[in-house]
Amino acid sequence: MTRKLIAATLALLAWVGGTALGSLAGAAPAAATPLLTIGRAHADYLPTLDGTKPIFILILGSDARPGTPVDHGLSDSIHILGINPAAKRATLYGIPRDSYVPLSTGGTNKINGAMPPGGPQAEIATVEAVTGIKFDYYMLTGFVGLTKAVDELGGLTIDIPYTVVGDIRTFEQGVHTLSGPEALGYARTRHSLNLGDFSRSMNQGRLMIAALQQFKSDFAKDPSALYAWLGAGLRNVETSLSIDELTTLAFLAAQVSPKKVTNLVAYGHSATVGGKSIVTLDPANQAMWQDIATDGYILQKDIPAEFMPDH
Repeated sequence: MTRKLIAATLALLAWVGGTALGSLAGAAPAAATPLLTIGRAHADYLPTLDGTKPIFILILGSDARPGTPVDHGLSDSIHILGINPAAKRATLYGIPRDSYVPLSTGGTNKINGAMPPGGPQAEIATVEAVTGIKFDYYMLTGFVGLTKAVDELGGLTIDIPYTVVGDIRTFEQGVHTLSGPEALGYARTRHSLNLGDFSRSMNQGRLMIAALQQFKSDFAKDPSALYAWLGAGLRNVETSLSIDELTTLAFLAAQVSPKKVTNLVAYGHSATVGGKSIVTLDPANQAMWQDIATDGYILQKDIPAEFMPDH
C-alpha cells in the first residue's frame, strides 16, 4: 500500500468516525469485525469519479450485538453524505433511526429495520425510495474498538455548541478534546436533549466533521501523523473497491474543507404507532432531498429554520 493510498483512505475514514462512535451502543467489541466496510451501493453501476458529478454515500452505523453479523444489525445511525468535487462542498444529512417509512423488505416500520432482514442493500433501497437520491457507495460501521482508536490518536477535538448532559459526564459548551469513551458518550446521548434523536444525529455529524478537521490539521502540521491514523484505524477497513477507485474517491472527499460541510438532520415529528415511539418525516424534507440530489450539497442559508433548532 502506497503512502498516497494510506493518506487518501484515512481521509475518507475520517468522515465516518463520528457515526461509528454513535453506533457502538455500549456492547462488547468484536475484534475480528472491521471498523469500516466500504462498498458500491449498486453492483451493476460504476460511479463517476472524474469530478464532474456529485458523489453520494450512505453511512450506516450498525448496532449488531455479538453473534449477529454487523451487516444485519439495526442501522441505528443513518447519514447521507453528498460531495460536490467541483464546488469542493459537501453535506451530511442525518435521518432519525425511528423514522416511520415503507421498507424495501416489506411493510412500513422504523427506517433502521430494513438491514436486519436484507443487509445494507435493503437499507440502501429503503433510503433511496424515501429520499429520491441514488447512492454511489455505502459505508458500514459496527461493534469495534473505536474508543481505543480515538485514545490512540490522543483524543478527538470538537467544538461543542451547547452543554450536553451525558451518562458519563456533562459536556460543557466550548472546545474539548474527548477521549474514546467520552466521544462515545457524546455521540450516544439523547435523553437529556430536547429533541432527542434529532439532536443526537446532529451531534454525530459534528463528530464526523471534527474527525475530518483533525485529520487534515494533523497532517498539515506533520505529514508523519498519518501513520498514527493508520495505526488507529486503517487495518480495520474492509472494501471490495479497487485501489484506484478507493484512492480516487478518498482524494475527492479529502479536497472538501470542513468549513464547507453543511450538517443537518431530517425534519420530523414524534408520534406513537402501536405503542412504540416513531418519527414521522415532514414533507418539507422532499425539497431538501431534491436540492442535495441535484448537486450534492445544501447551503446553510437554504435550510428552513424549522430544521435547525437542534436542542
